[in-house]
Amino acid sequence: MAKKRQKRVAKSPVNKTDFYKYFFIIIFIFLAFLSYLVVKPFINSILASMVIAYIFYIPYKWLYKKIPNRTVCALIMSLIIIILLLVPIGFVLKMSTEDAQYLYLRTKQRILSGDILGVDCGNGVQTNLCKGALFVQKQIKDPNVQYYLKDILSRTTTFIINKTSEFILSLPRILLQIFITFFMVFYLLKQGPELVQKIKALVPLTEAHQAHVYKKLKDTSYAVIYGAIVIALIQGALGGLGFWIVGIKAALFWGLLMSIFALVPFVGTAVIWLPAALLLILQGFADGNTMIIWKGVGLILYGTIIVGGIDNLIKPKIIGTKAGMHPVLVLLGVLGGFAIFGFAGFLIGPMILAASVSFLDLYQKEKKV
Repeated sequence: MAKKRQKRVAKSPVNKTDFYKYFFIIIFIFLAFLSYLVVKPFINSILASMVIAYIFYIPYKWLYKKIPNRTVCALIMSLIIIILLLVPIGFVLKMSTEDAQYLYLRTKQRILSGDILGVDCGNGVQTNLCKGALFVQKQIKDPNVQYYLKDILSRTTTFIINKTSEFILSLPRILLQIFITFFMVFYLLKQGPELVQKIKALVPLTEAHQAHVYKKLKDTSYAVIYGAIVIALIQGALGGLGFWIVGIKAALFWGLLMSIFALVPFVGTAVIWLPAALLLILQGFADGNTMIIWKGVGLILYGTIIVGGIDNLIKPKIIGTKAGMHPVLVLLGVLGGFAIFGFAGFLIGPMILAASVSFLDLYQKEKKV
């Protein structure tokens, strides 16, 4: 019996190589999961930095030819990117806040006085517009209506104060995200090629398959950026034209800002023309000028149909042609990527779908062989 047991034990020895391999895999998965939890709060910042670094890598290479020092070039490009992105955003916020504050106080004054439409009927001519204005003024001066209007204004004031407080309290978190984004941009510009080579070395694919996938991703990324920049310039030009038509000053400057914001999906040019249109409408009501109101309404229609329509109709076709992908896939990649990854999704989404398509191509080729 003892000999039989020894034989059984001898027939099933512990394979130390397999044990170490599986142990390593388990530890690696566990550490990868913990690493994900550590960087999870900054995922959007990391992805955004990758997209920004990729977009500005060609200017970085050009600068590196002039100044052959990676650290200096990366620092210069990072400062340029900060100026290009943050200065326009700060300027728009400042202008919008000042205009909104003025119009809020002006509108509040007119509502409480009952003179919302601001129609001058002092000449005694009782036009339909004057009759309507007098009727509205009479209704607004009613004590019950005044009570509800004051309550609405009070709620609006409280809402603005609360949102402002929330924004101020979230400033440290926002600044931390911005710092991480540009800190990573600096190192991605400086050490990007080495990082790409390390990733290639880790991918368990043959050189031919790696080249196929890499080419697909490269074509898609170039197409997305090329299409986004071309469309952004067109949208900025059309947006500036719309501002010039309705008589907004510095239309060229606002057009340039729209070109910058057009690179941000879902936000896009609307972050410029929509507040401008709403301010025109509010100004028209505050001053009693119907023409200004219609200019604001016209700007909303123009921005939605003309400026916004280009983004949804032409961009997928341009990107799809350059990337060799169907426009529907490109559109789904851009919209879905932005919904999941935020700003960086406009590039990450199409690249994920491009990688899926390239792996399907490899599967078909291998299947034929």
